[in-house]
Amino acid sequence: MDILRNIFGTLTSGVIRLLVSVGILAAAYFFIVKPVLKTTSDAIKTTNHSFEKSFGENGLGDLHKTFEDVNRQVEREIKRSFHTAKREGNPKRLVRCIKHSHGDVQRIQHCTVKF
Repeated sequence: MDILRNIFGTLTSGVIRLLVSVGILAAAYFFIVKPVLKTTSDAIKTTNHSFEKSFGENGLGDLHKTFEDVNRQVEREIKRSFHTAKREGNPKRLVRCIKHSHGDVQRIQHCTVKF
């Protein structure tokens, strides 16, 4: 009977220790970790909101739209210039001439006049 008491006593004390440890860890989570995570999350949301608001007030919020508009305009002008060049000159020969000019401005001007 003493053997059973020792086994159950040891088993019971082990379970109690385990429950106390789990309780301490749970309390630490609920009273320390969880509030810190919530505070950090709120601070990040507030900071992001402030940045978005400041960019919107300064007119920087529309930069993406402005870049898209500029890209469309540049693309349109390039297509128009190549269309004009095909009617009035030879764009392939112009590009080849510019490549062979090796950055010499006078040669590039000569190529644009010629082709």
